[in-house]
Amino acid sequence: GAQPPIELVRQFFDHGGWYDRGELVMRTLQDVQFAAAMGPPGGGRNPITPRMLRHFNLVSVCDFDDASLTRVYGQIADWWCRRAGLPSDVAGKTPNLVKATLEIYNTIKLQLLPTPSKSHYTYNMRDLSKVWQGVSMVGNVQKDLGAVVRLWAHESLRVFHDRLVDDADRRWFFDFVKKMVSKHCGLQFDKVFEHLDFDGDGSVDIWELRNLMYADFYDGEGNYAEVTEMSQLLAVVEEQLVEYNQQSKTRMDLVLFLYAAEHICRVSRVIRQELGNALLVGVGGSGRQSLTRIAAFMAEYQVFQIEISKSYGAFEWREDLKTVLRKAGAEGKPTVFLFSDTQIKMESFLEDINNVLNTGEVPNLFAKDEVAQIAEAVTARAKKAGINESAPAQEKFKFFVQECRKYLHCVLCMSPVGDAFRERLRKFPSLVNCCTIDW
Repeated sequence: GAQPPIELVRQFFDHGGWYDRGELVMRTLQDVQFAAAMGPPGGGRNPITPRMLRHFNLVSVCDFDDASLTRVYGQIADWWCRRAGLPSDVAGKTPNLVKATLEIYNTIKLQLLPTPSKSHYTYNMRDLSKVWQGVSMVGNVQKDLGAVVRLWAHESLRVFHDRLVDDADRRWFFDFVKKMVSKHCGLQFDKVFEHLDFDGDGSVDIWELRNLMYADFYDGEGNYAEVTEMSQLLAVVEEQLVEYNQQSKTRMDLVLFLYAAEHICRVSRVIRQELGNALLVGVGGSGRQSLTRIAAFMAEYQVFQIEISKSYGAFEWREDLKTVLRKAGAEGKPTVFLFSDTQIKMESFLEDINNVLNTGEVPNLFAKDEVAQIAEAVTARAKKAGINESAPAQEKFKFFVQECRKYLHCVLCMSPVGDAFRERLRKFPSLVNCCTIDW
């Protein structure tokens, strides 16, 4: 089938412009060159017509080979080992964890392929980066190899395992991680995780491994560390919930159990990361929004959510977007933008969110006078970042966009029921590419 936007662009190449449908005259464009970028067809992306492609000089950017990826992530792992002060015998094993991560990445791409019901099973280099970004969140790790392997396994589970939709896929991934620990680290999996063997049968199964958690609110000092006492974790979360109810206008009377604490840790981990956005997938009433509010409260982040009414339309949506972007970018306040699929009155809402996830801004959202106001609001902070006070407004606006990406964390709550979820992931790839998925 024809793709109308592609055909419109092709009309420019073939005829030098477009018809003005108001005055019925041809509008030609002079001295305009096009530079375009696209991903290879597949995984929701369609091939484009050769009639369009013939007008371009094609440059193909190949995937990195394993040697290049090993070098990139090996350097990151090496930097983290030095920062964490790991002894040389433990630091010498981290290149093996880089190889294990790459083997997981390459194998999962071949084994767990996207299908209509698993359309989010697409993986790219961002996922590799998220594993090592998560590892580097820990500043002070125990100085033994077992602790480092547990940290690495936890981050791999959060990035790859949390998006899996059924028990068969989860079982496959669990067995594969088990294999990686013995193959690349020379350690017995059950020995490394023996503190999680609650039934005392000498082996750690997939349900016991769910108790492997890391959190930054557990020790009271804000350090991202392994949770060793589940009762203490639940006590901390319950204490924070009581505090939340005292400060908030809308009470949340929740019964907290281990499943809830598990998801709070996951959301908390994502919003604590730079460029951390989350896509929480579950049926309505599964606690996605409530747990996000607690996680944001514990991180001392503001939560922003739109309020849908009968008259809510594109104008109100744009005003709300401006508010949340100003809060994060101009005021520098860490903000969680909580958005649910029940609030999607128009599909264009998701297009704007797709842009925010990808670039931190929505094209042409702010008028010229608003851009000038924003430039003025960020001047003091831009100066600290090394941008001259007399710099043009556009340069300060670029700084504002960077700050939006830094301080704004989108948490999207969606239901997998029906075709709408699959269709949205296909139309708006940033929902998968730029988010950590928690199914």
